[in-house]
Amino acid sequence: MKKDIEKAKELCLQACDEIYMNYDVELAYDHYDPEVDCFYLFQSDDTNNKIEFYMLNNIEQKIKKINKRWRVGILYNDLERWEADRLSSKAKNKEL
Repeated sequence: MKKDIEKAKELCLQACDEIYMNYDVELAYDHYDPEVDCFYLFQSDDTNNKIEFYMLNNIEQKIKKINKRWRVGILYNDLERWEADRLSSKAKNKEL
């Protein structure tokens, strides 16, 4: 089990680099929470673009090949700013 977690952590680290290169989003691996079977990635407050869950589809599929229960989550430092971004994103999506 520990080897699988280390492998998934390595995949998360690689995904952070790929997401930065593809979407200009600054992410870093934060931790694995065994209670909810989730690997958390931390979004920098100073990132140019905000992370969205569709950007995590590739890494989540790779991790699910190791253990089908595992998920990938996002941590935000500034929750008020995140909520404002989320509401703005919802409004923009309704316009489309």
